[in-house]
Amino acid sequence: MKITKKKVVLCSIISLILIGGIILAYSLGKSDSPTLAESKPNKLINNSFLTLMLEQEDGTYQESTSNTWPSGNYAFNESLSRCENGGELRWNREEGIVNLLSNKSDACYVYFDLYNVVTITNVQATKTTNSVTLTVTVDAGENPVATYYFSMDGGRSYETSTSPNYTFSELTPNTAYTFQVYAVDTEGYESNEETIEVTTDNYVNPVVNSVTATNVSNDSITVSVSASAGTNNIQTYYYSINNGSYQSSSSNTHTFSGLSAGTNYSIKVYVRDTNGVDSNVYSINAETESVVLLADYIKGLYTSQGANGLYYHTSSLANSAADNSYRYAGANPNNYVCFGSTASTCPSDNLYRIIGVFGNQVKLIKADYTTTTMTGSGGDYYNNYQSANGSSSYYKGSMSTSNIASYYWNRSNGTSSTNTWSESRLNTTNLNSSYLSYIGSTWSNKIARTTWYVGGHSGNEVTPATFQDAESTGTTYSAKIGLMYVSDYGFAASPSAWTTKMSTYSSARDNNWMYMGLYEWTISRDSYDSDYAFRVNTTGYLNFDPVYNNYRAVRPVFYLTSSITYNRGSGTAADPVRIN
Repeated sequence: MKITKKKVVLCSIISLILIGGIILAYSLGKSDSPTLAESKPNKLINNSFLTLMLEQEDGTYQESTSNTWPSGNYAFNESLSRCENGGELRWNREEGIVNLLSNKSDACYVYFDLYNVVTITNVQATKTTNSVTLTVTVDAGENPVATYYFSMDGGRSYETSTSPNYTFSELTPNTAYTFQVYAVDTEGYESNEETIEVTTDNYVNPVVNSVTATNVSNDSITVSVSASAGTNNIQTYYYSINNGSYQSSSSNTHTFSGLSAGTNYSIKVYVRDTNGVDSNVYSINAETESVVLLADYIKGLYTSQGANGLYYHTSSLANSAADNSYRYAGANPNNYVCFGSTASTCPSDNLYRIIGVFGNQVKLIKADYTTTTMTGSGGDYYNNYQSANGSSSYYKGSMSTSNIASYYWNRSNGTSSTNTWSESRLNTTNLNSSYLSYIGSTWSNKIARTTWYVGGHSGNEVTPATFQDAESTGTTYSAKIGLMYVSDYGFAASPSAWTTKMSTYSSARDNNWMYMGLYEWTISRDSYDSDYAFRVNTTGYLNFDPVYNNYRAVRPVFYLTSSITYNRGSGTAADPVRIN
């Protein structure tokens, strides 16, 4: 930074006379008129009342006959300089002159020593919005600098430092300041004084550039904020909805929950930096989604046969159930639902899958098998699956088979039982008592009491559609929880398998999302033998077992009430459908 240097101290000394308390500076040359002295080297001197004494090389002083001020390495000697009538001589550093303080005319002796005083050659400044740091460069004198003096108030006061650097802090942004600097060496001799003007930086506030609603459901709105830091970093984000109180957060995303469906909300956001300075307030409007029944949401995913894994089973769909149901089919459709938990990440025990929509109700099946924690160790419980059935390399779940519970279909009278579902303790105790207690009243109230068709079929050498015809008539039972129908399992395979007999369904297992790889009971009974019920084999085909001496894994199946509404979720295992 360029600065204007004052004249060198040792070469700019003139005489002043104080008359009536006023200091006058005289140019003591040819003119007798008093004028304001300019601090120029070799200024003429009137020696008629001023005696100029210069130090010689041997240390003595000799009167100078020159009518000019001394040049070269000379320094004013305040202790020797004096006036006959008591006038006081003082060195004026700022003006570069000697002041005479007296109320009468006087004859004075001004002494100058041979001395090389330190000289300030440059002052540099670095600045921020609220501080200025000065750095002084000097040419070495006869003795080193002892103290540096820094002023920002026109020399009324000085800050001292033994370092050539000094920082003025707590300044005002975008403001011009004038600083003065001089140095004093170890012998007490003062350098020239330099002045520098510096304007502090303008403070830049943080700015909110945009606010975007990134996720909207029927009861929540998530916003994401794009903001730019100014002079200081962003520390806190503030969020308000409908002019309510602001909520603070360290995150640039925020979710407003517990909102009303189909409602427009005003959202405001601002940020604050680490210096406590606030940004602009940015406002947006966002509207929550209207309430959508879960059944309608799923139906809405259907646009054509097979779209989004859904098939509409009308009478015109070949080999279908022809019951106007919407069913998921294929290897792994996006039909996952989180049921029994509101955790942000759905626990694996709370993952269910949508079998389909029947009328205005959605039918779910647990994604994996149950444990005794869920369906109990009473009723028709036999043992853990590992002990009861051995290991299976076909198992597709994530649990240890030693944790999966195995149950009789019906062992109500000990040694022999019929395949009457109403008498089954698996039905009455394990599913419709223990399991309902496990999920709790909040979630069990979302399950509809349903009429289950438990008439069954006489064999497994038939297609899914044939089973569907048999299951949809005959004996019924009313309860909340059941098991999958054989037809549910059959139609979960890709349509190309629907012409296959269930006894050879192993060929379709890789394209059947409901296949899990363990022996598993269905709710469908064998209408030919009164003590047999159908189960899925580990390899995927359908067979039947006596209900009282075989023990298989189970997965609860139920229909949600028709009033259940969709909240969010794409239906993948990582992002399952959430219900209200």
